[in-house]
Amino acid sequence: MSVGSAKYRPLAKEAFKCVTKTLMLSPCDMAFEQRVKAKVTAKLLKVYPPLARVFYWNFRVFAWAFTAIFFASLAYTMYSFYNFVVYGSCEPGGVCYLTWIGWCVLVVEEVAMYLVLAILVGVALYLLIQKVRH
Repeated sequence: MSVGSAKYRPLAKEAFKCVTKTLMLSPCDMAFEQRVKAKVTAKLLKVYPPLARVFYWNFRVFAWAFTAIFFASLAYTMYSFYNFVVYGSCEPGGVCYLTWIGWCVLVVEEVAMYLVLAILVGVALYLLIQKVRH
């Protein structure tokens, strides 16, 4: 979502760089990690200071948790899409509130998602192979 927002686009670029470094088994840029940690902690500090303390000391746990939630959501979306194509509803025997226009939009989004995922995997493999060669 941050790629579409001009305010968060530089942050998204740095996050993608961090992900590629992590995929190449090298450490992420600590300045980026500290900046994100500081921004989120500062916002939480205004709302609920004990939560800010817990977040600050367990930043990596929260980061991995959000990553796992993202992939779980992606898997459930693909499962629902499969059910919609095969059974005509999001759940077998259930009612789905998607229309055929919504289905066409989902198809375009799914194709775009797979294309972006394939490009990211290709780039990660290329960078990993380059790192192994050196």
